[in-house]
Amino acid sequence: MAAGVTLGVVAMLAEAQPAGGPVPEAPLAPEQPPAPPPPPPATSAPPVPPAPAGTWSAYPPPGKPPPGLRPPPTAPPPYQRRPVELIPELSLAFPHCAPGDVSDDRCAGVRGGFGFGFMALWRVTPYLAWGGGFDLAGFRYDPPSSTGLRQSTAAAGQLRLLGRLYFVAEGSFDPYIELGIGGAALGTSARDANGDRFEETGAGVALSLGGGLDFFLSRRLRLGPYLSVTQVFVDKIRHCRGGDSGTCEDLSIDDHGHLSRYGNLGVRLTIMIGNEL
Repeated sequence: MAAGVTLGVVAMLAEAQPAGGPVPEAPLAPEQPPAPPPPPPATSAPPVPPAPAGTWSAYPPPGKPPPGLRPPPTAPPPYQRRPVELIPELSLAFPHCAPGDVSDDRCAGVRGGFGFGFMALWRVTPYLAWGGGFDLAGFRYDPPSSTGLRQSTAAAGQLRLLGRLYFVAEGSFDPYIELGIGGAALGTSARDANGDRFEETGAGVALSLGGGLDFFLSRRLRLGPYLSVTQVFVDKIRHCRGGDSGTCEDLSIDDHGHLSRYGNLGVRLTIMIGNEL
């Protein structure tokens, strides 16, 4: 019986096989290439291109703060002007002797000397300041031998109101011009042949004009040269003689000359106080 079953199976296989040969094998599928690696994660967002001209965007351009926020404060320039200026000065002083109708013996021997002064200014704006000050000057005095005078001295002093105009609002240098008006006195003193001391002084309204150039040494200090000329409008000379008499009299300026103006060439140190303008 087993042999019969085997024969039946063989007969069924023989009927299923096509004529002409064995059954061909199925073709294999082609191999797929390996997948590329995934891209690395992005570390920063790509730049946002600017919006075309004439278009509106709800987002601010790159590099600008969002609307409603102030930009970060910027540091002020290193050399700013300040409202209060205290100014001591040292100078060379050069007097001028106006000759008289008869001679200039009263001031012919007055030579250059030294001066000092002080000013205080309120700088209202970076370009304008006003204030006041004083200056004193001592001169060398060698009177002519014909006068018989000895132990002689000469000096000048001034007290004035001052206005100053600056040309630069910031930076490391500070040029200016100034105009002053006040009162001044110029005079000489000596001993005559009798040993009596006398003094001759001319005083009047004074007008001064000058200018200078300051350089910043630090945020609160400036140093620089200056030049000024002071004209004193003298109308008479006060002559006072000491000794036993001790009398004074007024003399005309037309006969023997008088000191009428003086110039200063020196240096000023400016001390600045207060907040930046």
